[in-house]
Amino acid sequence: MEYLSRYLSTNKAMSLICCVFWIFSPAEGDIISEVAGSRVSMHCNNNSINTLQQLTWKLNEVTLISFKPPNETYVNEKANSLNINMFKSESQLYALIIESLQKSHIGNYTCDTATETGTWKQTWELIVITEHKEAENWNKLVIIVIITCTCCLIFIFALAILRRVYNPCARNSSQAPTAEMEETEDIYENCLETNRSRQHRHCQPHHYKPRAY
Repeated sequence: MEYLSRYLSTNKAMSLICCVFWIFSPAEGDIISEVAGSRVSMHCNNNSINTLQQLTWKLNEVTLISFKPPNETYVNEKANSLNINMFKSESQLYALIIESLQKSHIGNYTCDTATETGTWKQTWELIVITEHKEAENWNKLVIIVIITCTCCLIFIFALAILRRVYNPCARNSSQAPTAEMEETEDIYENCLETNRSRQHRHCQPHHYKPRAY
């Protein structure tokens, strides 16, 4: 039972550590937060963009614009309805442009590029900020802080439990030889006292009385 409790306590501590690391780990891709009505641009930062063979912009995995140099371009109807355009210039990194940000533009944007050196992918999460949204973000921030503090407290509590579990075991292991040594010393002293008493009895002179005739 003692080893089982140690094992369970260790597993709990490891789970808490993973939870803390998951909370503090960065999310995949970049997050863009802009006020409604503002102009938003996203750039494909590819070091080999000068050897571009094909570039595709997607919104929630739906193709918006596909471009093959020098002039072959495909534009989806959704891109036209959302008023989304793209710079067909290497100097502008083939940026995707949203002229007036609206709630309909919220989503995950992807830039897929194929060059002579390979394929590349970049992602963005676009968020529209409004007064109501700012309040929601503040509430989320408070919740995240509370969860983080709670996880830290649980982690500290688990470490304290582990220390309490392992310390008595260490004490028992250190005290056991001491108890055995004390018991051995007691036995040795008892043997010495027994031998001394025997020698004393053996060496004690006997007084003989003369017989009467």
